[in-house]
Amino acid sequence: MIDIANQEVLENYMLDRELTGPGDGHSIHYCKGGVSGTVVFIERPGKTPLIIKQALAQLKVAETWTCDPNRMGIEYDSNKIYHELMPENAPEVYFYDQENYIYGREAVPDNCEMWKADLMSGLLDFEVARKSIETLVVVHNKCARNTQVAERFADKSIFYGLRISPYIEFIMHKHPQLKSAADQVIHELMESSITLVHGDYSPKNIMVVGRGISVLDYEVAHYGHPAFDLAFFSNHFILKSIKFPELAGAFLNMLRYMTDFYLDHMDFMDKKKFEDCTIRTLALLMIARVDGKSPVEYLVGDPEKQQMVRDIAFDLLDQKADSFSKAIPIIASHRRA
Repeated sequence: MIDIANQEVLENYMLDRELTGPGDGHSIHYCKGGVSGTVVFIERPGKTPLIIKQALAQLKVAETWTCDPNRMGIEYDSNKIYHELMPENAPEVYFYDQENYIYGREAVPDNCEMWKADLMSGLLDFEVARKSIETLVVVHNKCARNTQVAERFADKSIFYGLRISPYIEFIMHKHPQLKSAADQVIHELMESSITLVHGDYSPKNIMVVGRGISVLDYEVAHYGHPAFDLAFFSNHFILKSIKFPELAGAFLNMLRYMTDFYLDHMDFMDKKKFEDCTIRTLALLMIARVDGKSPVEYLVGDPEKQQMVRDIAFDLLDQKADSFSKAIPIIASHRRA
């Protein structure tokens, strides 16, 4: 298998596939920040800019964390579905090279901004929030009860390797009292086959173009329980409300707006059962982002705020909060305290 982290290898690969030509003036930029693979932005004069991704078997984290690199094939197919269902909110895909675990897609424009960066700077755009949550619920609705999609994404091994094991199972070693709650959530997430689940739906993977969006990074997609997506997504707004106490009310208002929108538009299962599973999953994911294999970087080194995350999560479980209308006041009460 070739390694496109080597620029000379990448250059030859692009020439062989006629993605670029000799002396055509293209430029290569290696993207930073991801842990699961190599991502390269290629500027091509007169052609659409290109993103090429290659999966790593060992992720770029301190802990041992391995995963099947064929997740690039999953990313290609799931990205394709998002583009077909919401073409304005997801990039077009071009190819997948199964031998080398490389996939290529349309690059987002140069002037785009990661939504996470906007949120971290205090810019909370509710139009971006609406498009983000609308995209998620449309895909969940449209892919529910779709036998072809269910068959293609039936394998949950990558989801287990990148989410269940490093996030939920890992924290049971540090918090054994969570075993009962964690076992129940793991069973629901691994045994359910409800719709296409993105698996990494977060502001980090939503690029803002003007006031439009482009959803990226589909390699953890599987046919499972969509409560994971809403819980994983919601967690980022709660963590930012803790990081930035002066904006906590705004982050929680945005979260309530988006979860209300999602629940008003979902039609694939009983809403009460869905919401109950979402909150329990959310509580475990909150703890995972301070005590799991991938702690959220902006709370590292701040033990007081990390403890607040734990306290909120345990309260959500102890008080059996089974809806966002119950969960958000619990979160807000810790902020006020």
